[in-house]
Amino acid sequence: MSFEGNLPVQCIQIGAEARTKSELLREIAGLALRHPALKSQSEEQIFQGLEAREKIGSTGFGGSIAIPHCGMKEIDDFAVGALIVPAGIDFDAMDGKKTKVFFFIVGPSEQRNRHIRILSSISKFLKDSGNVESLIKAGTPEEVRSLILQDVTPSVDLPEGGRRSMITIFVQQEEYFEDILEILSSEVEGSISVLETKNAGYYLHRLPLFSAFWSEENSSFSRVIFTVVEKGLTNDVIRRIHSLIENFEEGGVLITVNDLYYSSGSINF
Repeated sequence: MSFEGNLPVQCIQIGAEARTKSELLREIAGLALRHPALKSQSEEQIFQGLEAREKIGSTGFGGSIAIPHCGMKEIDDFAVGALIVPAGIDFDAMDGKKTKVFFFIVGPSEQRNRHIRILSSISKFLKDSGNVESLIKAGTPEEVRSLILQDVTPSVDLPEGGRRSMITIFVQQEEYFEDILEILSSEVEGSISVLETKNAGYYLHRLPLFSAFWSEENSSFSRVIFTVVEKGLTNDVIRRIHSLIENFEEGGVLITVNDLYYSSGSINF
């Protein structure tokens, strides 16, 4: 998967005529229609898809950003674009403030895994406030596209049957869990599973021999994430997780990696 093909410069715009959320969704629908992947659709169909998603919950996540998106039938590829509105528009953002940076994604409704992967990659990029400020200050669509492509780099799809690794991540520090899951979902198309667990102390404190060492307070947050990745992506995934966590030696997160002798198929998000 490459953003170069999914993000053409004609689907990037600076400034908007819209003054309301509904008007902006229509303007985004018109902008999305410029993408070759949507040539079989109408502006009204795209607008209705985006509007239906907003009724589930606003994609204005706060921090000046929104990622309106939807799935549609009868299209074969993803259309990705951006609309930068330096003055901002009220988009029902979670923080109640105006939204200035809009990414949109319109993709095949049956390709849920890839949709989540693109969405996660963009979300991760926008979590950096420096990236958001750079987009707001950009002067041309070409500059916006360059800023995105130099930072948002989803991994390349490799053919089925390539060498794979199993990464297992034990997470006892809740503050890292969502960020780790987002890193994985932007890199791995499906093949991720989460197991809710109990720390060993939860069980040990019930044994008379160890009861003095643990209490109910020790039964804290505990999750195990399993993911299968192409071997060539393993180092990058681990590097991203290490950059997230300040000190592995303090405990709370453990990563193990095993080469897989055999793997076949995939699971969905």
